[in-house]
Amino acid sequence: MEETNIRRRFRIRTRPYLCLTVAEAAGTGVTVSEETIEELTLVLNPGLGFYSMYAVVRNVPENEIKDIPAIKRGEIVFEKRNEAARYAKERGEPFVLCGVKTTRALTQDEISQAMEEAISDASIENKLKELKDFYRKV
Repeated sequence: MEETNIRRRFRIRTRPYLCLTVAEAAGTGVTVSEETIEELTLVLNPGLGFYSMYAVVRNVPENEIKDIPAIKRGEIVFEKRNEAARYAKERGEPFVLCGVKTTRALTQDEISQAMEEAISDASIENKLKELKDFYRKV
């Protein structure tokens, strides 16, 4: 159902940088005053449409950038289109301008569920790594 010109990112409402997952956003340091994690639906290369915010993201598959920390990844949301366009131009390829189509605050239940899934996934990845290391030694 997800189109190739649509991307999803997450952020802590008061911070400009974008994250790939809810768990990554929560891991950037949610404090008492920063309790809201938002899901942003982004439209790549938005044309002349009007959007409430704009973002600049890397136009590459998520698996190529997931190991880069969110703060260093360079994916940022802006209030004004001209600021976002200038940032994208300065960064060059593979950064692209996006319009923020929708924003949605996640509930505490959604955040908790995403964190549990992330912990489970990390546990499985660690077990697979241990098995690979074991078989290399054998």
